[in-house]
Amino acid sequence: MELAGGADVISEMVEMGADTMWRYLADRDELSASATLALNRLNREGPMRVTALAEAEGASQSAMTQLIQRLERQGLVERRSDPEDGRASVVVIGEAGRRLWDGRADVRRQRIADMLADVGPDDRVALWLAAQVVVRILGQMRQNAGLHMHADVTG
Repeated sequence: MELAGGADVISEMVEMGADTMWRYLADRDELSASATLALNRLNREGPMRVTALAEAEGASQSAMTQLIQRLERQGLVERRSDPEDGRASVVVIGEAGRRLWDGRADVRRQRIADMLADVGPDDRVALWLAAQVVVRILGQMRQNAGLHMHADVTG
């Protein structure tokens, strides 16, 4: 069953969520947008080769190499031997990167809690219920999008 305007409303929700994240929730003081996106991917997907990270983020390998070198100097990421190929290395979030990432999540949660203070109790419950569904479905959509993108690149 196709709902009228379904893609439009969902698109608006995703756009509003992304805009809210970047404008009001994200701590933008310490990391550039590209560094934030790379750390986010490493956090979600685990260790990756620089080439795979560049491909996944739509960046050139040289730009990603420079970004990773900068993050390494800051102690936010580390290179480790690739367990599948000892001649290669993978990038992982370092201890300082983990602390920074966790601290940013704490700031984001606090900012959300502050914003929720102005939302009525019934709407907070409705938002919580909707979030349970949205998180599950967006996770599936993101996973499927990653599979499709990978198939487009390799197929």
